[in-house]
Amino acid sequence: MSETSTLISCTGKITRAELANLPTPPATATHIPIPHAAVVETLVETLSHRHIGVVDEEFAVSSDTMEMFGVLDLEASFDGCRFAIGIRSANNKRFWLACTVGLRVFVCHNLAFRGDYTPVLAKHSKRFSLDELCLSAWTGCSGTLIRCGSRSNVGEHSSCQQRRQN
Repeated sequence: MSETSTLISCTGKITRAELANLPTPPATATHIPIPHAAVVETLVETLSHRHIGVVDEEFAVSSDTMEMFGVLDLEASFDGCRFAIGIRSANNKRFWLACTVGLRVFVCHNLAFRGDYTPVLAKHSKRFSLDELCLSAWTGCSGTLIRCGSRSNVGEHSSCQQRRQN
């Protein structure tokens, strides 16, 4: 994982293939659990439709596998900085599905979750649509990428300055 992204987990990190093998609990009348791998796959597919690839990824789950945390480093970059997306999702109703984007994202199992912009916060309700959510998330994220990217012309983003100083 690059210096721009941080994923902290007390249970260790897993691959996307291992994520796909995790069980998903049954739905209730008001809560629709989403397979963790489906969240990642749909987000990656949405990015690919916009010609943005993922160059690195890390995932972790809670000890009961009901909570997922992840970081995707994207091809999108400028002047030595790379954009990243942080994701978290819970099939146990502990927190909503969330995505954050930025030049530096921080995702931790203790629910610390930080990026330049957080376009997604959604309950796993019966009206929930993962495809629509990822599309609207990317619409918000792309604006952030454009704003952050334009900073390279007017002055570097603080994450880039810190990275170059180290």
